[in-house]
Amino acid sequence: MRQIHVTFNDDVNEDLINLHHHITPFEVMPTLVKDYRIEVYANGGWKTIAEGRDNRKRKRVHTLDAAVVTDRLRIVVESTNGSDYAEIIEVRVYA
Repeated sequence: MRQIHVTFNDDVNEDLINLHHHITPFEVMPTLVKDYRIEVYANGGWKTIAEGRDNRKRKRVHTLDAAVVTDRLRIVVESTNGSDYAEIIEVRVYA
């Protein structure tokens, strides 16, 4: 794999009409994953190959410097922007 696309839940049902009479109480969607790392299983252990810090976007694309061969990938969520839970909508891996 050479590229990893991750789509996080940013609560697309939230009313985001930020007019003068209605402003959301948060700057970033609380359900959005803030800090995370992407790991692959290699040589009997997990190795971090990419990470995101202070994320504010629904979709993140990680392009690796070199291709990685593995049969296992995991995303470890370290924190959200305020929610008690985290949701990943989609993960796509490209060669």
